[in-house]
Amino acid sequence: MNLSMGETKAFVPRVMREATIGHGLFSTKEPEEWKSSFEDLGKLYAEVWHDDLPEGDRAWAAAHRERFGEWLYEPRPSTIDRTASPSPPLSGAGRVPGRFTPPWPMLLAAVESAFLAFVNAFEEAPTGDSEQAAAGAASRLHRTYLWRILSADDTAEQHRPRALRAFQRGFQLGLRGTPRSMKRPIPPMLEPPWYWGAGLPEYPGPSAARERALRAERDQALQAPPVPGDRQGWLTRQQELRELYASAWREDVPEEDREWAQAVRDCCTRHVYRRRRDAIAQSAYEGYLQSSGGVFDGAPGRPWPNLSRHASEPWRAFVDRVDDAPEGESELATAEAAAREYWDTLYREAPPWNSDPDQAHWLAAVRAARAKAQADDSPPERVR
Repeated sequence: MNLSMGETKAFVPRVMREATIGHGLFSTKEPEEWKSSFEDLGKLYAEVWHDDLPEGDRAWAAAHRERFGEWLYEPRPSTIDRTASPSPPLSGAGRVPGRFTPPWPMLLAAVESAFLAFVNAFEEAPTGDSEQAAAGAASRLHRTYLWRILSADDTAEQHRPRALRAFQRGFQLGLRGTPRSMKRPIPPMLEPPWYWGAGLPEYPGPSAARERALRAERDQALQAPPVPGDRQGWLTRQQELRELYASAWREDVPEEDREWAQAVRDCCTRHVYRRRRDAIAQSAYEGYLQSSGGVFDGAPGRPWPNLSRHASEPWRAFVDRVDDAPEGESELATAEAAAREYWDTLYREAPPWNSDPDQAHWLAAVRAARAKAQADDSPPERVR
């Protein structure tokens, strides 16, 4: 069973997410694939300044704050944009100012950190002195194709501005945090989504152990030849699982079960949020096409189910900006900002808004997104 990091990252320790991004960066020579990894890396490293990290991520975050803090306390000019003003220093409270833009040296440090996390997670630790091992890993990094592309002064200059822009965008998205649309409470779900339990940690506590036993019995029953009367036993195990999942939503969860219960709630909540967000993004896209006569960006628009993830993700960014519109912002201003967010996701310059012939269509997309969000009629869950 293959799962995307987007489906499971809420339950994966950040050090493993860092290693996975490092693997993605150093296992390809395709610049287009680097771009998404740089953005993911920026998002991840912005999270080291979040104040609500799980206990297991806090030591990791503290180490990275110390490493990256030098560029916030002592801003350095980027070697990519020599005319840019340095970002303001970090405030005494230790929070990243909203105007901070990561410079080029910080990206290089981030890539190095991701490479070391990748090596530590996926390769057998070498025997001998730890300092020698670290020096060996650094030497390997400097021989990689990606590092030579990023650090050379006279080769592939076109790749480096794109890498920095992707990293900076990811960092800003990470600082921005979760859209309001993904913070609303949901009714208790008595059956987690299909990917719950697949490749995720084994949580401690009696409820987690009971769940593993029930799931094993149920899966064994599904694989065994049909036995008359066995369906009732399968239904009984299903009902026991539903009752167990219902207990994860109670306020009086025992201390030993809290980690498991929180993971169940987070998985269900994230699943519902993603479905809501997808449904609203689809409505925005279809609202645009209805206004434009089925044309988008100069070509006939494809049906939403036929769009690739690359083509549909900008619409999710669009509806996030619509949902996060400041109070009192005009509808036209929201459309302009959301359209800019759409093009930013594709790393393309947005057309000048005042002369954009598609203003009316973007406005129609905003209205369609808001109508869908207010109706709250996203695809129903299997069981709640």
